[in-house]
Amino acid sequence: MIHSEAVVSDEREGGQVLESHVAGEIKDRSASAYTLLNINITATTAIAGFVLSGNASPILLLILPLLSPALGMLFVDHSYNIDNLGSYIKSRLRPMAVAAAGHSSVLGYEDFIDAYEQKKLLRFLPLGLPLTLLFAGPPVAGLLFSWGQIRDGWALALWIGGLLMFIAFVTLWFNFLCAPFRSSKTVRKQPR
Repeated sequence: MIHSEAVVSDEREGGQVLESHVAGEIKDRSASAYTLLNINITATTAIAGFVLSGNASPILLLILPLLSPALGMLFVDHSYNIDNLGSYIKSRLRPMAVAAAGHSSVLGYEDFIDAYEQKKLLRFLPLGLPLTLLFAGPPVAGLLFSWGQIRDGWALALWIGGLLMFIAFVTLWFNFLCAPFRSSKTVRKQPR
């Protein structure tokens, strides 16, 4: 009897350590994602400020369609990984914690997060709209305002590259935003 209690205690402690590690990874990725957002805001403001003040050519705006989508794609990558970590907690750690604790509400917060993400208005207004404007707005402005200044092949190549980066970001971003609504219709595949 004492041996089986020790095993349960060891499993419980191991699960708590693992859950703590995964939660720490979520926290670190969240902080990194918002650092990317701050870099984007700072760079966009600086570049736009130089151009609008007349201290730089509008061709400098071609940096925005390359930089903002790249930072936005890194933000999306962090978002997907945070979601994956949450799914791991829900599908792998929670069953072990529930079995060890004997209570079904242990680590139940992933269910609340999944339910919140199903609310379209709350998904798109406080998350989708501002981040779309912050990561997709500067590239559009950069592409539009630099178009009339393109005189050289290198500038046209940057413009086309910026357009492709913008399209890649928007595709990944909307795929991420709509993911909870696709998975609500089908059973989410559990990791192995």
